Amino acid sequence: MSATLFQSYPDLLYRYANCGNVNTVHRMAKDMGSLPVAVWDSQALTLRDVLMQVDVPTLGKIVKGQFMNLGVSKIPFRSLQQEVLIHSIKTNIKVLSHSVQRIDGRDGRVRLQPLEQRLSIPITYQGWFELLSEDGRSARPIDSVLTLAKVKPNRCLVRQNIKAFMAGEDGQMTYDKSKIVPAGESLTLMGDITVKAPTGERRKVLKCRDSKNVILFFDHEQRGLFTLIAGSQDVAGVMTIKDIIGRFRLPLTVKLVQGVWPKVDSNRFTGTIRLDWVYTDEVAFLCPLDRGMFRITPVPTEILMKVLPAANSSEILENQTIRDIITKVNRMVANYNNTIHLILTVPEAAMAKNKSHKMVNMFSPKENVNGHSQVKRSKSREDILMNDVDELYQYLRDGKMPPKEKFHYDSDEESFFEEPAYEKLDDFRSRLQRLERGEPGNQSSRYRPADLAKLGLHKGAENLRSVGDHELHKPETPPEVPPTLPPRRYTRADSAPSIQLNQVQKSSPQKAESSSGSSRGGASKKDTKQSSSKTSSHSSGKKNTVHTFYL
Repeated sequence: MSATLFQSYPDLLYRYANCGNVNTVHRMAKDMGSLPVAVWDSQALTLRDVLMQVDVPTLGKIVKGQFMNLGVSKIPFRSLQQEVLIHSIKTNIKVLSHSVQRIDGRDGRVRLQPLEQRLSIPITYQGWFELLSEDGRSARPIDSVLTLAKVKPNRCLVRQNIKAFMAGEDGQMTYDKSKIVPAGESLTLMGDITVKAPTGERRKVLKCRDSKNVILFFDHEQRGLFTLIAGSQDVAGVMTIKDIIGRFRLPLTVKLVQGVWPKVDSNRFTGTIRLDWVYTDEVAFLCPLDRGMFRITPVPTEILMKVLPAANSSEILENQTIRDIITKVNRMVANYNNTIHLILTVPEAAMAKNKSHKMVNMFSPKENVNGHSQVKRSKSREDILMNDVDELYQYLRDGKMPPKEKFHYDSDEESFFEEPAYEKLDDFRSRLQRLERGEPGNQSSRYRPADLAKLGLHKGAENLRSVGDHELHKPETPPEVPPTLPPRRYTRADSAPSIQLNQVQKSSPQKAESSSGSSRGGASKKDTKQSSSKTSSHSSGKKNTVHTFYL
């Protein structure tokens, strides 16, 4: 009965795998086919050398070092997982940030207060962020299709589900065919068109294209919630984390508008984030095989850990069970790159991890299960799974087919991941204060700011200084080649040398005055410089005249 049940519902195998019953896992693995025996190599490799000498994915056995629940235990009676699936080793680019919350003051002012929760956001995160002012205010979204048609942006983001009409077989819009556009869909506007409504009147609709190149139509009278997607030359609208770090200088404050939201308490994540700086992190994605839980553990390659790779890796990878595990781990790694990671202090995370294996996330603290507590304990994962199995058997006894949608396993679709902190919170705060003042701070080896130009994320002159007024500000950099000088003003000059001779002439006073006046007038009309150089003197009927001889 159990073999038939598991063959009909293969996802139930993973549901039992998470309940912690090892005997049940081995029995189910025997029904689906036993795993091949791994032959371990004699040479142990570090995590960095595994990528250079072994093809991944592959199986490995940890013989030295430990990290969380993986490795060789140094404490007696403490079991750690040694046999793991080495899925991949990658260098991730992340943005170190921290959560903040808005607080309304008594004077009516709004200020941002940082929280103790630090975050790590991969640049592959597909969420949409909106830039905020220094007091945490953002632009108002568009609340109707009519307003969206008037603004006429190139692209927009759907903030809430909205009904859209589709085109018929002839390519024209029809009211008989429609669909629900989910929140998070990006639309490209194609303009307004006029169609004939079923009542016979002419109506205007907005023609758009979604991310899958499907043509959609929205009536102008529809209500919805939209936000502009910022283009390459403006900052009004939402952007991805990769666009933000490529166009703006950190730190700055953003708000998560659409994306995978971490399902944690509001004192840990509020949606308002302060982006601090960009850093790189090289991790190895390991998945334990000899325990009743399939879940990846990102292990930093800086951890001193040695692994024996499997010599018969090609034979093992041909097994169908291993293929199913690799397919599941592929979804886990893709989900890891599309979620916001919470950074916790290492000692607290390690202590919480050693207490129990039935936790919501990797380092999450255990729920209160004290019998004297007044808080009602929620059902564990094992209790929920056993109830589902009992319900499945009840369907089989009654001769009915159980609904497949009800029994669907999606533990790999985590809403968030957790990482250990490699810098004390007090040191992190002091470094933030120095960065806010523009002072250089000490750099941790793990959280050292990365060079965006070397990572290919820096866009040169498009890098902005501030976003307070939502205007494009380019940094003032000196030009490489100085501009040409303007032409000089032309002034006439006599290049030929001259000799001036003074000659005394005898004449009557009246003729002398008239002749001197006429000579002065003519000289002033010809050239001001020559008239200033000529001097005349009147004395008792005598006059000095100037004759110029050019050589």
